[in-house]
Amino acid sequence: MSFNNYSPFCVVLVFVYSVIICKESKQMNNHNVPQSTLSPWLIDVKKATISKKAGQFITNDTSGSPVVIDWQITDILSSDIAAFKQNVCDLAAEVTATIETQFLRAHPEAVSQGGFLQTCEPLFAHGIENVDWQAVEKTIQTSIKQFYLMDISKFGTDIINKLADDIYLFASIKDQKTGTLLGFIMSSITPALPYGDIKVINVVIAPEEQDRELEKILFSTILNIIPSVKRLFTITRPTNSPAIAAYKRCGFTQDRNPVQDPNHKVAMEHFVIFEYKTEQSDILQKTATTLID
Repeated sequence: MSFNNYSPFCVVLVFVYSVIICKESKQMNNHNVPQSTLSPWLIDVKKATISKKAGQFITNDTSGSPVVIDWQITDILSSDIAAFKQNVCDLAAEVTATIETQFLRAHPEAVSQGGFLQTCEPLFAHGIENVDWQAVEKTIQTSIKQFYLMDISKFGTDIINKLADDIYLFASIKDQKTGTLLGFIMSSITPALPYGDIKVINVVIAPEEQDRELEKILFSTILNIIPSVKRLFTITRPTNSPAIAAYKRCGFTQDRNPVQDPNHKVAMEHFVIFEYKTEQSDILQKTATTLID
């Protein structure tokens, strides 16, 4: 079974991931927000990362095999996110579609709730007993790929401006010997988040790499780059048992009274939120010290 927490953000992927290289890429990459408009948390992160926006770590997985983590910090208008999206698109679509299909099998009523699930609604027209589940999974895969490759400029300045202040940290993890993509993570900091909070938007591990605890390495990458983090939080389907088990191994606990990001709200029905507080656990901090740059 595959590990992924991407599904809860299906509705808002248009805002978070839909960035590709555009004609004004030079201007976009030089985008600077006046400091007066930023939260103290965003200001401090910008100061802490001003000297280094990208890098690479090397470490070993639980079996001792060497892996390489490539990371970058950028904003929503950066063409780097477009390149990253393209590189991880197929893996994200494969893993996420499997998880969303599993969720729909348990909660077919959710097919009309929006996002990627709603694209499958015509497949449910003749009753749950007649659903072609292979077609459902394929439809979700297609929708995810379309979202990954969509141009954010189509959504206008109102949407773009809501995300202009956000900071994005994304990383991929590969086998050092073969260069094979094993997984990736994407996280963000927005003005609305409390000081020290980072939202993990998506973490995906290839299905065949489940036993290597790669998600722990990816989570720890964030803490290595931004040591002042106080809390990581993410969201997943209640049917996504591999992700929930992985969170718990990493020191996450369920957040039963979550505060949502007002710019990226999601319907909480059929979702669970998990959080990692650095004052309550040191599992990820310990792993972060093993990352060699």
